[in-house]
Amino acid sequence: MKKPEISVVIPVYNQERYIQETLESVLSQKGVEFEVIVVNDGSTDRSAEFLRIYKDKIILVEQENQGVASARNAGVRNSSADLIAFLDGDDKYLPGHLSNLVAFARENSDAILFYGDAEVIDDKSQRLYTQRAEPFPDLKKLLLKNFIIASSVIVSKSLFEKGIWFEPFHPSEDWDLWLRAIEQGRLIHYPWLGVAYRKHSASAIKSKAVLAEEMSLAVLNRAFFRHPELGNKLKDMALANVYYESMVRFLASAESKEARTRARLCLHYNPMHLSAWLGLFAGFLPAPVFRAIITLRRQIRRWLS
Repeated sequence: MKKPEISVVIPVYNQERYIQETLESVLSQKGVEFEVIVVNDGSTDRSAEFLRIYKDKIILVEQENQGVASARNAGVRNSSADLIAFLDGDDKYLPGHLSNLVAFARENSDAILFYGDAEVIDDKSQRLYTQRAEPFPDLKKLLLKNFIIASSVIVSKSLFEKGIWFEPFHPSEDWDLWLRAIEQGRLIHYPWLGVAYRKHSASAIKSKAVLAEEMSLAVLNRAFFRHPELGNKLKDMALANVYYESMVRFLASAESKEARTRARLCLHYNPMHLSAWLGLFAGFLPAPVFRAIITLRRQIRRWLS
């Protein structure tokens, strides 16, 4: 069998609702030799049943539930291509994406990681807006914000051969890897829209908000420990941004008290963060008024994109 040009690694945990749509979006790609490695991370729903439908078209790896970092690492270990693409089990590729990726990677063979923009979709696969990523990445920008969507990424296998793997900082394990990757080589933003990224409901986001905050802080502390030369000013700005993102999550789920707490923490580290001041004010609004503002904001964002 001809060696694939790219390996697509898909970690799956309880994705019975979306996994077929995800796999069809990959298997329908044309113009490139690829393999699909699906790691079933101990799913307890019908995911395994749906995966068996595709047993002749994918490489299926089964493991007990160990988290997405372990699942992605297992996928990489079972891959045979020099380029590794990551796709979450509820996201999907747009037509022509893999062939574009391989061609772009060949033209920029000195880079170690590639990423792009994403079309954001809802639970019903309806388009919401386009999420634009930072086109000119560097370490300082990446410390201030994780602007890289995991399902848009392809990585040179040489990164893993250097001993750099995903580590258990869920749900911030991807940010941790990007920060270590940029220390090893060049990251490049590719100029097309190739991925549909699924944004789940506010209730699902709320359940992960505190954990996301804790793991993001751990990732930042680890990165700044490696780079003391960057100083406390940049670190304070980065910490402020973590609390700002938490504030936004809590506001989106109408958790006003938690949102106000995060706004104050953000302003402690960066008193000039104007959006945090607005968030602090919004946290005092009656819940019905705030929900109306959130709905209007989402509609405007959809129109503008």
